[in-house]
Amino acid sequence: MHSTAEHCSPPGQPAPLPGTCKYLLAFDFDGTLRAENGPAVPEEFFTTMAALRQHGVCWGINTGRTLPYLLSELLPCSPFLPDFICTCERYIYLADYATRSLRPEMPYNRECELINLTLRRRLCPPFHERLELIKRKFPQLSWIIAADDPLSVEAADSPTMDTLIPLLRDLEDSGATIQRAGRYMRFADARFHKGTALEHVRRSFQVAAEHLFIMGDGHNDIDAFRCFPEAFCAAPANAHPDVKTWMQQNGGYISTEEGVMPTILHWQRVHLFADARFTAMPDGD
Repeated sequence: MHSTAEHCSPPGQPAPLPGTCKYLLAFDFDGTLRAENGPAVPEEFFTTMAALRQHGVCWGINTGRTLPYLLSELLPCSPFLPDFICTCERYIYLADYATRSLRPEMPYNRECELINLTLRRRLCPPFHERLELIKRKFPQLSWIIAADDPLSVEAADSPTMDTLIPLLRDLEDSGATIQRAGRYMRFADARFHKGTALEHVRRSFQVAAEHLFIMGDGHNDIDAFRCFPEAFCAAPANAHPDVKTWMQQNGGYISTEEGVMPTILHWQRVHLFADARFTAMPDGD
């Protein structure tokens, strides 16, 4: 069934894949693939992804957005669907090239959902008590609890979230962790995050970790970077300072521009086409 609801196949089709997947490109959405200014995704991006197909390049989106929220901006500008989508930092959708569709990865997604519902029942009371204390102590802070997830908070801006996070950090434990992206945060089960979701995708496409490209601008992207030290990890110029610090300390790439295109072009020169030239060399050279 095609739908924009979570756990349903989204409308639209991924591009055909000639041959096998050799490289896997994973993009955060807000602040990365979707720059702060301009269209949701530039037309140039889709042209580039289509051209790279002949080199075995597949791509996808790894986001904290829900599927409906993502598709509301992606579908109007996308001539084809990604090869994979990860939503809410945990739910996975993979291309089925035989049926030209993107299918939810069940029962994996259902297990994630049930485990996080269990966490919600345990953590909601102390979380909401803490938020009430914060509201009384810091009335100048502006934020709301998400209507569809009582473990999610949307702050007025990123600096407000910078203030909120330290006040909530002690609620983290061995089972719960804070997932933060800009002015949004949620508590989630510590076993599921952008890194574990991407590892599931990587295994499905049978791509080596050193052939991963991972780009993001927010704190929740660091989980993916940490999981793949062999990968090409990158951040746009507008990334949070904490993300840039991680890149500097771990040999990642920081673009001097917003958006993804300059970084994709850099990766093509330094990695994709360099690998292709090396592979093409005759034995003994």
